[in-house]
Amino acid sequence: MTTIMISIMPEGIPVDKMQDGEDDSSRCPIATQDIEVNDVNKMYAESEGNYRESVDEEECGVCSSYNQTSQTLECIGDDSGDLGYCQIYKFVCETEYVCDSWSQGGPITNESQEYYRDIL
Repeated sequence: MTTIMISIMPEGIPVDKMQDGEDDSSRCPIATQDIEVNDVNKMYAESEGNYRESVDEEECGVCSSYNQTSQTLECIGDDSGDLGYCQIYKFVCETEYVCDSWSQGGPITNESQEYYRDIL
């Protein structure tokens, strides 16, 4: 049985905690490993969050819920920098897209995670 734990970071940044498991994929968010789960979550983001291509280039990839930590990018299998993981809607999203839940302050990176660990 898969267990997902979620914690809330300072300033309201929701971050999935990844569990240590027997293999690397067991430490990844489910949507990064299961295309059907990802597609369902993406459709939900499109219908409920208005996930869409951004018209303002300054918004792209800087959402406070856009996870681009090295561990998450390994889970996604992308090193282009064009993808990340939406911590709100739980799907693999693109840098140039936004939604109505978008908020300034991201992306979530290894460096930002270190900063929050240091202040906690």
